[in-house]
Amino acid sequence: MKIKSLTVKNFRNLAPQKIEFSDGLNVLFGKNAQGKTNTIEAIYCSTIGRSPKTRRDGEMIAFNHGGLEVLLNYEHKQIERVIKLEISHSQKSVFVDDTKLKKLSDVIGNFGSVYFSPEELSLTKNGPGFRRRFMDIINCQLSKNYLSNLQRFQKLLNQRNALLKQPNLTYAEIEVWDRQLIAVGAKIFDERKKFCEKLSCVASTVHKKLTNENEQLEIVYQSELNSENTAEEYLNSLAKNFDKERILGYTTFGLQNDDFLIKLNKRDLKKVGSQGQHRTVTLSLKLAELEILKEEYGEYPVLLLDDVLSELDQTRRQKLCEYIMKVQCILTCTEFDLPLSCQKYLVDGGVVTKIE
Repeated sequence: MKIKSLTVKNFRNLAPQKIEFSDGLNVLFGKNAQGKTNTIEAIYCSTIGRSPKTRRDGEMIAFNHGGLEVLLNYEHKQIERVIKLEISHSQKSVFVDDTKLKKLSDVIGNFGSVYFSPEELSLTKNGPGFRRRFMDIINCQLSKNYLSNLQRFQKLLNQRNALLKQPNLTYAEIEVWDRQLIAVGAKIFDERKKFCEKLSCVASTVHKKLTNENEQLEIVYQSELNSENTAEEYLNSLAKNFDKERILGYTTFGLQNDDFLIKLNKRDLKKVGSQGQHRTVTLSLKLAELEILKEEYGEYPVLLLDDVLSELDQTRRQKLCEYIMKVQCILTCTEFDLPLSCQKYLVDGGVVTKIE
């Protein structure tokens, strides 16, 4: 996949403009707070229909404007396509090749990109929600069925939680919802388990390259369910926890608690990992994402690197560069000193200027 151009209007501090990108490495450089990260954000919004930095779409609209527009022109298997994203303070619309999508989530899977920023270190350091989101975003790009099942599961879970708040509720009244939740949840469980097995294999190979085979990385799926009798086990656990959950007013057991354990040299990374090891493992996971999506799309997705070079030592920079050179990459930095062929852009005051 290749981005041909990005056109933005009223997106954060970016001036209305069209930015044309080269097929290889594109470097956006300049002082802080000039619009480098916003450019990367606008591109990634075209991948999943929302920002990697905020859940409030209105925050992306430039001050004193009613709405924004992002137009991404890209090439996939030698066919040029266009994604248009329109966001106002009251609604959001997505168009693919001038056809308005019925559901915003339908944009997922049209264009592939892998986003990496210093904030991605939360993937290894913070709570399970960050790792679930990582699993779900990739799986949604890999499978429309997974996306549909995930949306259905969340809707049923919300309905169940609402019912749990009702007075004098009996389990017989909620069991019909539980059976629907379980039917969808079992499918999600199977896909997450398969994904973690694949992620472990690919990330392990990448990590060996990044560490000159000095470290062994393993990913282990963690769920309150297991692979045997999943539906029966799920139903029994929901019934068993009913009285407690009715008091709490929400569902405590289920896939909403899923996680994956990151093991480095057979030990829990969270307990033994240094800052440098956390960075390297995070990089391994993002590059594994790149390889997994490439297998699905038949081409490498676009790699979006937001100010990550300053977070890596020289060895890790060099290993990352080996990946940069085989994909289209858009990289932001304050200064760029790597001996790599690239197209440079100066970003100043929201204006992105190509350096000829």
